Amino acid sequence: MTKTQTKIISIKGFTLIELLVVIAIIGLLSTLAVVAVQYARERAKTAKVQHDLAQIYNAINMLANDSNEWPGHQTINSICSGCANNEICGPDEGGGDCANRSLSDPVSGLVQDDIAPNQYSNWSGPYLNEVPLDPWDREYFFDTDYRITVDGEPCNGGGGCIDATVLGSYGEDGIGYNLYNEDDIIKVIVR
Repeated sequence: MTKTQTKIISIKGFTLIELLVVIAIIGLLSTLAVVAVQYARERAKTAKVQHDLAQIYNAINMLANDSNEWPGHQTINSICSGCANNEICGPDEGGGDCANRSLSDPVSGLVQDDIAPNQYSNWSGPYLNEVPLDPWDREYFFDTDYRITVDGEPCNGGGGCIDATVLGSYGEDGIGYNLYNEDDIIKVIVR
């Protein structure tokens, strides 16, 4: 070869079928990755709720040990079927609320003592520095007549429902005040 001649190199290209197969594989892998990430996010939110409920439950137990009362001056270790104003929660997405009482309010006794003359006897808190919000930025609830199945799952009507005292989150849909559904994440305290 001389300096002026160039060597031609032949490179075999991909066929259209091969390119389509590669694109399909990449699309399938990316779809699987998105689904896996979404599933992991949902599990992480559920795990956060369960952790928060355990922390709030511990604070409720400390309040009960000191004052012999549950949040809202309710009787410890009891279910209050049919009681008025026994729920302590913030507003839900359906417009329901618990008389605008939340677990952060003084009436709950977790963050600060109730205001006079309704102070908790032997209150030694705060039992929580602040009550966290659930992963959907809503308040947790405490309910002494929440309806559950015999398996401890939320029960929205039908036979086989029993009352229980629970601590919980309304879940992703945010609907829950007296409209219990499978989306709620709860910790049963007394059944």
